Amino acid sequence: MRVSPKYGPLAAWLSAQTDTRIELTFAEFSAIVGSLPTSATTYPSWWGNTAGNPQASAWLSSGWMVDSVDLNTARVVFRRGTPASRRRSGGSGKAPILDGTAALATFCERAGYPSIEAAVAEQTVFLDPITVAQTHGGALFPVVRDQARRGQDATLPDGRRVVCCDNATPTRAFLWAADRINGSDTQFNHVWNTSNDPDAYTALWNLCCTPAFLAKATDTHDGVKAMLRYRAFDLFGFVPAGVEAPDVPDGYESLVWGAPPPATDQLEARLRRRLAASPKSRAAHAARTIGWLFSDGPDSSLIAPA
Repeated sequence: MRVSPKYGPLAAWLSAQTDTRIELTFAEFSAIVGSLPTSATTYPSWWGNTAGNPQASAWLSSGWMVDSVDLNTARVVFRRGTPASRRRSGGSGKAPILDGTAALATFCERAGYPSIEAAVAEQTVFLDPITVAQTHGGALFPVVRDQARRGQDATLPDGRRVVCCDNATPTRAFLWAADRINGSDTQFNHVWNTSNDPDAYTALWNLCCTPAFLAKATDTHDGVKAMLRYRAFDLFGFVPAGVEAPDVPDGYESLVWGAPPPATDQLEARLRRRLAASPKSRAAHAARTIGWLFSDGPDSSLIAPA
């Protein structure tokens, strides 16, 4: 695990300790690493045990983890150990060519964010709860992800008919509900990895939008995934079938989130207009031949393309 030069002295200091628990004031911590960023005294998430963050890399690489932090008394407690969620590397013994998570953490820190989670949260757009509530938790279209068979109809093992797609239909679902067009270098992400579940793949509570350069973290960064899942549950109250409600992640209350697009109380009418304007889309094909959230079976009101 690469340790940034700023926090190298901390890694060395912790490695030299013989105790199993150490309590430091922020002043004592600063004496080791130099001045702390404002975010360290403002956001508990700065002290999270996230390996991609440069400060956390220092204590994790030394066999330590933050046990607790108190911003009011300006104290942090370290204890020996490894977070249960920390990933293990393979046994090849070879160094990685690049640590993308660490690089992103460095960029976020230089931009003034206390953590990758804080940066992603501020740049993430969810739909307004008023809009999503009109779906009652249902998916908009009977669609699943199958890149190789996109555009084809299929039958699931449980007998349900679906249309195979890439990410085009979830993207359309989000943009149509938001009454927006796509922006440059954006990506539409699933909060829960449910690509084979038609009940969640186009569910609006399961979708969010981020800048493309942050989107990878929504799939691979444990801290980001945890805070997105709780955010979606906090806003909308839904999770995929068989999944327990997520716990509140450490530092969640301090996160600042991107603003949602304006709500609509006429979601069905808005979606019908977009389906009528896009008759060749997979969403329209699915609604016309199988049905969708706002129809009972195939929607005969939708006109097939010429």
